[in-house]
Amino acid sequence: MIIRKKGMVDMQNILAQFAMQQLGFGPVGEIRLLHGGSGNAYNYFRDKINEANMHQYVSQAEAAMVTQRNDVMLVTPDSHAWRGDLHATGAALTWDKTNCHMIGLTPGEKSAYMRARFGHSGYTMANFMTVSGAANLFKNLRWMHGSATGGASDVTCLTVTGAGNIYDHCNFAGPMDATQAATAAYLGVVVSGSSNHFKSCSFGTSNFIDRAAANAMLKLSGTGQLNVFEDCIFWSHANTTTPFFINWASSECASFSAIFLNCKFLNTKAAAESALAYAITDSSHANCSLFFDERCVFTGTTDIIALASETKVMMGGANPDTTAIGDDLALGLAQNPNVS
Repeated sequence: MIIRKKGMVDMQNILAQFAMQQLGFGPVGEIRLLHGGSGNAYNYFRDKINEANMHQYVSQAEAAMVTQRNDVMLVTPDSHAWRGDLHATGAALTWDKTNCHMIGLTPGEKSAYMRARFGHSGYTMANFMTVSGAANLFKNLRWMHGSATGGASDVTCLTVTGAGNIYDHCNFAGPMDATQAATAAYLGVVVSGSSNHFKSCSFGTSNFIDRAAANAMLKLSGTGQLNVFEDCIFWSHANTTTPFFINWASSECASFSAIFLNCKFLNTKAAAESALAYAITDSSHANCSLFFDERCVFTGTTDIIALASETKVMMGGANPDTTAIGDDLALGLAQNPNVS
């Protein structure tokens, strides 16, 4: 379909059809466009979309969306400077809407190169966004977290307190600064809500920033349960044994804090450097469990979790070993299969 000569009404209908295709359901409400203020995408769309539906800051577009209406924010394939609730640099955004969605106009893939991306070069960004709403979809997007300005203050890329949200082909790229990567407070993505689904997402950056402290790429906290991570990749480059992939800090939940399906936990290291001591740190919780299916893989780590916590972890239908051989030899799930 040739759309260059379409008017605003036709373009709105075309974009609504595209949004429904991306969402997998319909109908949708208002279509809004997040643009960079200049460049080819902006020049193309500025006379094809109602000016009131075009926004330069994510905070403006989110504020204009109506909850429970399936409004959709389309993000042009540009590097967007993040503006939070105050429409200012360094301000975090609280996404408190329900059934409102953000979709990048860029191919979705897991190698973390999506061109619809958000950065914060030159200012501190302690937390990009807190998603407190429910049933929202975020798709084909990249958050680049970490700058020399923020350094050790840039500790969280995303906080999820709401329930039933979907993150599809998203990249949470961090830590992207050496000082940030060397602080134990860095946690990457923090999930305390329940029933959220991360699908074909990547955590971490391919920039090979050395993680040099007891930090984590994912924190599971609060009473959140039944969060699903499917076909996800966790990238890590560590020059010490102390970092973790997961900080497991869930409190009472009486169920699985998280379920991991076909996820890859990949820690690259130089030949002279040591593997991570543990992939998961268990920082005090009760009655919660973790489940990893038989397709999950860990590399560059000596053990999955400390011996005292192994009965709370299920891997491929069984618990990790409770002997001295180490989890990396058990069940064929880690870097070395058990061939004894």
